[in-house]
Amino acid sequence: MKEKTIAYQNGITALFFLTWGFMFIDRLAISFVFPVIVPDLNLTNGQVGTVNMSFTIMWGVSAIVVCAIADKVGNLKMWLIVSGFLTAIFGGCCALANSYEMLLVLRALVGIAEGPFSTFIMSALGKSVSGERLGVSVGIVNAGVAVIASTLGPVLLTQLVAVTTWQTAFIIAAAPGFILIIFVAVFLHPIPDEKKEDIATEEAKKKGMFKELWGYRNFRTCFFLAMTHMSGYYIIQIYASLYWTEIAGISVQTAGFLISAAGFAGIFWCIFLPKLSDNFGRRSILAISYIASILVPLAMWLIPGATVSMVLYALFSSVPGAVGIFWINLIPMESLPPYLTSTGISIPMAMGEFIGGALITTIAGFVADAVGLSNMMVLAACGYALSIALALVVKECAPRVLARKAEKEGQLSG
Repeated sequence: MKEKTIAYQNGITALFFLTWGFMFIDRLAISFVFPVIVPDLNLTNGQVGTVNMSFTIMWGVSAIVVCAIADKVGNLKMWLIVSGFLTAIFGGCCALANSYEMLLVLRALVGIAEGPFSTFIMSALGKSVSGERLGVSVGIVNAGVAVIASTLGPVLLTQLVAVTTWQTAFIIAAAPGFILIIFVAVFLHPIPDEKKEDIATEEAKKKGMFKELWGYRNFRTCFFLAMTHMSGYYIIQIYASLYWTEIAGISVQTAGFLISAAGFAGIFWCIFLPKLSDNFGRRSILAISYIASILVPLAMWLIPGATVSMVLYALFSSVPGAVGIFWINLIPMESLPPYLTSTGISIPMAMGEFIGGALITTIAGFVADAVGLSNMMVLAACGYALSIALALVVKECAPRVLARKAEKEGQLSG
């Protein structure tokens, strides 16, 4: 492999920041333009939920199956490029949907294509930057979602549908990802495959891993926290634009600015909350974050469409997106032995996608049809309430906090 110069590492990190940010727009784009799609295709809230479910289930299945195949076949760069190209192509093809059934199939195809992309791009990043720069580089690439997909995306797409059509918006949203993947194909150095003996050794270590994983309290907690967290988070994310246009009576474009304001706040939370947890502990900051998060669906339920609901949404709806990294990465990495970490991360993520991202959000759509969008927010509040309880069960694992505790205990014993 070519030498990892500082310039190359910085360039790949910046390229992946843009690529992952624009690729994630393909996941969120439909949520931003649902207020226009729903009347055009005569969709119910239940059908909105099943469209999301088709995407999420295929995302989760593809992430597990395709990544497993890629591990055996090798050639990480090829898999990254193919996944990226197909995501952009299928994302743009959503413009062809002229019925609920066609939209359902096309979103499922986007899910299949994009499911393994995050794993591929992070793995490629890990092989392209030096170990001492990996943490910072991962943070920068992850910030691409907050900056591009969550902050710029809502404004750009909602303004596009005001001057064009939702079909055109899908095509324009997919175009940057397609172009950026070409740059990845050109500038990313070839990535050597792992040695077969290393893979065999790793597989041998993983025998009986599920039973061993379940023996760790923090794994069990993250397993259930993934489901409760994603239930609350995705209900808000998927139905927010519909809620603000139908319940609050604001325009699609104004809703786009409101959602972007929440995304802008998310950039702050993404930096501030993990740093705060380094000093004060994962458990306490996680619990406090969910307490702030639950204020959003409670306000949207109890005082629907009110200004205070909008303010709370803008300030705190992005908090779960910032602390998801706690149970996705930080807690498993700090609690599990290295040979269990990858599986200990992927299992909760998959369960969160299947249960919280697919099943519960689909149920929420049918609940909204029956009792209204504002009353449906009770489900999101329940998800966050359970998340608060689970956060309090987390066994503290922040290295700095544990070091202080050990030092204090040493002083007392001395």
